[in-house]
Amino acid sequence: MVINLNKKFVTKEALLEQLTDIEIYQMYLPEQFVFNKTIKSPLRDEENASFGFFIGENGEVCFKDFLLGAGDCIKFVQLKFGLDFFEAMSKIVLDAELDSMFIIKNTFKTNVNSSTQGISREKMIASFNSFKLGKKAREFHLYDFAFWSLFGITHKTLLKYRVQPVSHLFYGDKIVVADKLAYAFEERKDNKITYKIYQPESEHYKWINNHNESVWQGWEQLPEKGEILIITKSLKDVMSINDVCGIPAVSLQAEGVMPKQQVVDELKSRFESIFLLYDNDYDKEVNWGHEFGKKISSKYEIDQIEIHKSYRSKDFSDLVCLMGKKIAKDVLIELIEIPF
Repeated sequence: MVINLNKKFVTKEALLEQLTDIEIYQMYLPEQFVFNKTIKSPLRDEENASFGFFIGENGEVCFKDFLLGAGDCIKFVQLKFGLDFFEAMSKIVLDAELDSMFIIKNTFKTNVNSSTQGISREKMIASFNSFKLGKKAREFHLYDFAFWSLFGITHKTLLKYRVQPVSHLFYGDKIVVADKLAYAFEERKDNKITYKIYQPESEHYKWINNHNESVWQGWEQLPEKGEILIITKSLKDVMSINDVCGIPAVSLQAEGVMPKQQVVDELKSRFESIFLLYDNDYDKEVNWGHEFGKKISSKYEIDQIEIHKSYRSKDFSDLVCLMGKKIAKDVLIELIEIPF
């Protein structure tokens, strides 16, 4: 095999030296790229426009889709064409005619035209949640306890919710060394075990997930009956609320996921009061957490509560980390007593 020494392996950083993120988006958008405007999602079919662009914390141009979530320009291409991270970069290289500069994924040229553009949202979700995902667990270390304690979460609670530190990931047919801080959230539903991998310091693989939308995080740990239940948006917040406040909590897979009517009815039959606590994206152009929460709150008549922007914390675990357990608990108790 002859290797062109003038070529380099494609990385996100090298790719963005040749193209701006706006140019990458524009290659795959049906209309002109524009900020400060909500458009119909180019990733799925929808009746009402719910897609837009914003500037991320690191200055990158990011997208936000009401149902599929947010990400950078590479994630956009992944979702649009059903590709993994390196396949998405390879597609961009080929479509921008930069293949004379980069070494790309060898198998990708043969299927680069197999676009999933226009597929249904259900099929898209299934394609992302059907891959094999495994892990090699390791022992807890002091740095693990130090990390989780930032959010008021104890070792006992991590075990209760089946959170394991991991050293390696088995991602499809690949074996990957996990980050130093890497954790598997295990869920069991319909006799099937699935995982969500959380690597809080990872630039590209903070979340890897093969749960499907029907899996509720923390469902198995709920009491049979109770006075109060918090529906929130992540297992980290579920555990933080449980540990800091002693209040049962449960989470969907993402803020954009709508729960089924029969599931909400069951929760209402088990708990006297239910509150919805999603992100308060107070510092974003669009407060997506508020919008997601409002949609569920309105449909299912559930009181929506939010952490006030004066605390500079978008969610409960952030509030614990920034303000401490006592203040975080007082804030949540007051919200429950006086929902707005």
